[in-house]
Amino acid sequence: MSLRALTVLLSFSAVSTSALAQTPKTETFDVFTFTAPAGWTRAAPSTGVLRFSRSRDGLYCLFDLYRSARGTGRLDADFQAEWANLVVKPLSPEGAPELDTGPAQNGWQNRLGGAPFTYEGGTSLVVLSTYSHSGGQQAASILMLTNDEGCLNDFDRFLAGVKLGRPAAATPAPAAPPTPAATTANVQPVKSTFAFNTTTFDDGWVSVEQKDWVLSRKGAVTVRLHYPHPALGYEPDSDKLLTRAWNTLVAPRYRDLQGFGQGFDTLNFERPHLAAGTATSVETGQRVYVALFSQAESGWIEVVTPDQATFEREFGLTPAGMYGADRERLNRLRNLRGLNRFAVSAADLKGEWSSSAGGITQWVNSFTGLSAGATGFSSNVTFTFGPGSAYTWNLVMASGVIGAQNVQSARSSGQFSMKGNWQVNFSDIERRPRLYNAYFEAGRGGQRILWLQDTGYGGYSAFVRVK
Repeated sequence: MSLRALTVLLSFSAVSTSALAQTPKTETFDVFTFTAPAGWTRAAPSTGVLRFSRSRDGLYCLFDLYRSARGTGRLDADFQAEWANLVVKPLSPEGAPELDTGPAQNGWQNRLGGAPFTYEGGTSLVVLSTYSHSGGQQAASILMLTNDEGCLNDFDRFLAGVKLGRPAAATPAPAAPPTPAATTANVQPVKSTFAFNTTTFDDGWVSVEQKDWVLSRKGAVTVRLHYPHPALGYEPDSDKLLTRAWNTLVAPRYRDLQGFGQGFDTLNFERPHLAAGTATSVETGQRVYVALFSQAESGWIEVVTPDQATFEREFGLTPAGMYGADRERLNRLRNLRGLNRFAVSAADLKGEWSSSAGGITQWVNSFTGLSAGATGFSSNVTFTFGPGSAYTWNLVMASGVIGAQNVQSARSSGQFSMKGNWQVNFSDIERRPRLYNAYFEAGRGGQRILWLQDTGYGGYSAFVRVK
């Protein structure tokens, strides 16, 4: 995502038709006189900052007004200093800002800059409007953060109504960087084409499907089961893997990290990884203990607790104690993956679902070291649901010496029905009725994996919709 030209986005015409400009009720904060956005949340997240924000359906829009501080009296230098302190440090935007110049008023010169940045796996936009007064050597700024394109028009109208008075007495620059979200955590599920996007488990956990993860909560513990990320491919160096995963999945949503540590266990053939530290959530503003864990098929699991003691009490692990950690403690974290589980309706099953498996063995003569050929196995199972409650089941498998494998197939059809929302009855598979356990695993972009288990045989198999 790139910024549209700021001269288009932020038009500072002397004639404004905005509702804000027409509203007679104004207020003053430091050197700024303005009309507050109607219906927005007002907060003061740190000394010297006034915030207005709104959020809905995963979209947020935030304006921060920063109290004036001592400047250089030079517009370019003051903008660069404010950009470095308020934008680069906490947000790490992509590249240099696109710049524009706003109208001068009462001795204040105005410079604007904007750039995209990554937040919660998506693209957001930051726009900084800095005012510099040469006579008083003062600088003041207004910051916008958003992932909602409509916020740009709101910011345009807001700035059009801002008036600046005489420079205030110099105060220290605000120490706290901006935070781009509301003061309460987003616990709402995304809209889904599937019937169920929330699960309440018998042991008290509640899971909701969200854009970049499944969010699960129980008591004081919050868990994010991150969907696979394209930036986190194979990396044999565990230190590098942990650092990359932390910077990609966790760091953009926290600031002021302290006590950070990371550890792994090279004795375990399914090498577990754990990184953790205390930080401030940019979503809630609270100090929390954050841990990021991965082992084998678990994927990356983020665990948030009020403090380190709570995490250690619940899970019995620290980064420093990962070497030689026993299976019972590791499984407390690893098994959290099971919270990504959602019920199934008959309508969700419509279409064709496919599951494939395979393997190969290379044989070597123990006396000569020469190849003795290879054997292999592969299989594919498909379920086609519909129309109505009809289904067709197909199995194709091949096995034997590579190049001369035997191929076998089977096919059944009949009527299916749901037994609750966690089991499926099939009237005929290989000449007898079958009952399967069933659930969905959520993925990025609204995708789902269908997990099925024949209650009379074997474990779960993963199916993906192909039609």
